[in-house]
Amino acid sequence: MKITTILGMGVLLAAALFNNSCTLISARETTVVRVVRHYAPAVVNIRTENVVDLKELPEWGQYGEELDTYLKKYFGQIYSEGVLKFKSLGSGVILGKDGLVVTNAHVVQKATDIFVVLKDGTVLLAEVVQVNQGDDLALIKMERPVPATKVKFADIRKLKIGETVIAIGNPLGLENSVTVGVVSGKDRAFVSPECEYSCSGLVQTDASINPGNSGGALLNLDGELLGINVAVVQSAQNIGFAIPAVKIQRLLEELE
Repeated sequence: MKITTILGMGVLLAAALFNNSCTLISARETTVVRVVRHYAPAVVNIRTENVVDLKELPEWGQYGEELDTYLKKYFGQIYSEGVLKFKSLGSGVILGKDGLVVTNAHVVQKATDIFVVLKDGTVLLAEVVQVNQGDDLALIKMERPVPATKVKFADIRKLKIGETVIAIGNPLGLENSVTVGVVSGKDRAFVSPECEYSCSGLVQTDASINPGNSGGALLNLDGELLGINVAVVQSAQNIGFAIPAVKIQRLLEELE
């Protein structure tokens, strides 16, 4: 009788262990992985092109031939028959299903053409619809809306120094690159040579941010948008800044 009872208990224990092993979540399925999987499609690449037609200058008629020879040697492939084409890369975040994307003003402000590249490689034309130079923010609208999860904005008042944050962007043209760090400080000010003015009220983070990250997302572990990455101190290590989400919300209110 005792042997039967012990065997029965053993079978039940084995079954319980087997069921638990089937329902256990992999240790690799971290909060960071889940946030990135859910929100990475909302982070887009922004490619801009600024076309300068030098033939429109009054001096071109007199000095055009000499300038043409010189500019071909100096600018190479970005120059052709009196036309300069400057290209740059940045990042942006789709805010919802209406096709609005938030990015930095310095990414798009001088662009003749703006192209938004989605995570699946789709390329869409876009145009600037609202700019706040003081906050270095811009809203652009894609030529057509795309399916997108509505972004949730983080409350800056609840921001915790030391909390984990996730940066997603397009550094050096490497699409949807992910870095992780912590919030190092808040309400910071930074003078950026790209902005050509002082940006204030920024979130400081040690998440790695590089050229091309501008306009990308800084997310918390709840998947909320803390801000838009704007700058990194080139002479230092792991000192980056993001424009807080509250300023994006204000820009959206101005658009309405």
